Amino acid sequence: MNGAGMKEQDMQGARIAIVGGGITGLTTAYRLRESGAEVTLIEAGDRLGGLAAGFDLAGHRVEQAYHFLYRTDEHILGLVDELGLKDKLRYHKSSVSTYYDGKLWPMEGPLDLIRFTPLKFVDRIRAGLSVLWLQRTKDWKRFENVTALDWLRRHAGRRVCDVIWEPLLRGKFDKYYDRVTMSWLWGRILQRVDSRDPELGGEALGYFEGGFNTLIRALEEPVRAAGTEVLLKTPVGGITHDAETDEVVLDLPGGARRFDRVLLTVPSGVAAKMIATSEPRDPDYFARLRSIDYLDAVVHVFASRQKFTRFYWHNVNTPDAPFVVFLSLTNLVGAERFDGLNIYYIGAYVPPEHAYATTPDPDLKSLWYDQIHEMFPEFDRGEVVDDALFRLRNAQHIVDLGFAENKLLDHETPCPGVILCNFSQIYPMDRGTNYAVRDGNRMAEMLARDLADRPVRRPAAPSARGLAAAAAS
Repeated sequence: MNGAGMKEQDMQGARIAIVGGGITGLTTAYRLRESGAEVTLIEAGDRLGGLAAGFDLAGHRVEQAYHFLYRTDEHILGLVDELGLKDKLRYHKSSVSTYYDGKLWPMEGPLDLIRFTPLKFVDRIRAGLSVLWLQRTKDWKRFENVTALDWLRRHAGRRVCDVIWEPLLRGKFDKYYDRVTMSWLWGRILQRVDSRDPELGGEALGYFEGGFNTLIRALEEPVRAAGTEVLLKTPVGGITHDAETDEVVLDLPGGARRFDRVLLTVPSGVAAKMIATSEPRDPDYFARLRSIDYLDAVVHVFASRQKFTRFYWHNVNTPDAPFVVFLSLTNLVGAERFDGLNIYYIGAYVPPEHAYATTPDPDLKSLWYDQIHEMFPEFDRGEVVDDALFRLRNAQHIVDLGFAENKLLDHETPCPGVILCNFSQIYPMDRGTNYAVRDGNRMAEMLARDLADRPVRRPAAPSARGLAAAAAS
């Protein structure tokens, strides 16, 4: 048995396509590498790793979107151990702040909340008690049918919600800020609380030596070594099922390719377009696929010779701020690994029709640099030595009221032989590399069971009479 618990003979010769080269797709391919299956990993972009994919900034490899691990991320930490990367992972004490009313306020513990004078003392106490109550509540289902905004207004108070929570919800979910279910926020709060480390004196976040590219490379190398076909810059068109041969047909730039099973790790709306010809089989499934809304992420990464903040994470709670979060990676992991440079990230979540989708890169960078200067008057753009801007499609799904009942999708799609796995299916928890690894493990097992229960049909070997007839013709 391999790491996913599948027997090699169950999958021998099976042709499997994995569409999407993020962590879920990579993990699935890694689990299948010794299964006997013929695996093809197909990625529309020019690199593997999904949102955690790396790029070179000022001569150093960093992620195009900020990433870290929690101590409670059991699935990815198990994979880290398996890959022999434990000595490459270090935990660091996080530091969190909130920018409000022109001032940066520490937000690392109860005492910082007590000192947060934009709220009256009674509101500060109420804010702390509401979070404490959430931390001790284990039943997330009680929050399914109430929005985060309504729950927080009722239990934390309107002033607390106006100053702390609503700006964060607006920044994170844009026009959907008042529709997000409280069960989503509960999951985020619990995750961060569980990551606290008494020895470090606060929240502990994990980061790899060499960044997350270390993990991606450790997955990619054995996958390629096992003979997995990796296709980059290869968008998938339509996907159909051939009932006569029980094969799945993928429309690729080089022509149609046939597979026995296909795993889609793409966003739900993208999957709906790919398997559109199967809609008559289950219109309700397609209605669910199309009902899930997504936001894009716009991320600006820059390297500077200047250190102008002492915090790692900065929530930006200023009304109409052009971004929701600003962070200093080097304040978490140290500047030594970047030859003394400081690495910063600016992030915003926006709907696809937002102006940021078409704003020229230089204009958007200038807008955001101006906001950084407003927050930190000592910031000198002349000290920036390199930067990059990324527009990442479908980066955050909207978990609204009734999501579990009306939008949560089965992995089996109406297109026979095609299964779907994306981060909208990990409810009630939020997206993250930990759950991407978990689901990659699950999808490998699911493919193995499916092929064991429904053996791959192959054309019958020609008889001796048939061979003779063929030779005579």
